[in-house]
Amino acid sequence: MRGFGRAAVALLLVLGCGSGGSAPPATTSALPSGSTARVGSELVSDATVSRIAASQAVAPRQAVELALSDALFAVEARATLPLGATRSIERAAAARSLLEQLSQDAARAGAPTSSELSELARERWVELDRPSAVRTTHAIVMNDKPERDADARALAERLAAAVRGATTSDELIRLAQAFPPGGFQIRAESLPFVTADGRTFVRKDAGFKATPSSFDPDFARAANELSTPGELSPVVKSSFGYHVIRLEERVPSAVVGEAELRDRLTPDVLARRASRARGQLLDKLRQASPVEVERAVDELTARVQAP
Repeated sequence: MRGFGRAAVALLLVLGCGSGGSAPPATTSALPSGSTARVGSELVSDATVSRIAASQAVAPRQAVELALSDALFAVEARATLPLGATRSIERAAAARSLLEQLSQDAARAGAPTSSELSELARERWVELDRPSAVRTTHAIVMNDKPERDADARALAERLAAAVRGATTSDELIRLAQAFPPGGFQIRAESLPFVTADGRTFVRKDAGFKATPSSFDPDFARAANELSTPGELSPVVKSSFGYHVIRLEERVPSAVVGEAELRDRLTPDVLARRASRARGQLLDKLRQASPVEVERAVDELTARVQAP
């Protein structure tokens, strides 16, 4: 592609007003080094043609035609559109071209590294590296006063006996809520899935979705020691008080192999590289170029009518 503008003769489109016939033919002329063609005063560079050929996977000659079409439209836009509009369009096009270049640079940096894959896999663990987990219902005698610990545990033991015959989660909740609290607060509720290390997720139509919360480690371990749906735990102490836990459902682990992980995450890794490069470039540009915002920006933007 480097030979386009350096050839002695290159394409030159002569723009003129035809009288209803076909467009005037392209002529040839020597152009400045680095240029492939010219439309009026608009030069089409070697780099532009190379970028079009690479991004759209077309032959060099077809890339030239596409570049010429863009240049023709640009000439017409400058002639017919308000000055502010053309400047906005050119600014947006230049920014988009730079972002495309950042994406290409991200791909040229090579295949995803193990650390890049691991970073994404940790973030998307529920999809790619999920350990086995359980969904439970529990009743808890809440207590944050060490001096009342023995009383709270004794009440939880009586509560466990009262709910032991529950055959559903709803029944366990109903029995626990009706149990005399003995001066403590008793809560009963169904909980999301929890792994043995306390991470949580919920079931959605498209699969599982991680939640930002995490469970007390003592509770999480005790819940995952249950094996059969309907099984009731002994009284379990956590940082919140004393629990009775009923297992509702257990789901097995789901771990994606290394080869599949690489295939699935490569596009996301490249996108993240480009995004980071964009952020770094923005920081650099903000330091180099002063940015001013109209004092009444909130008032002005409030007038903008959304489509």
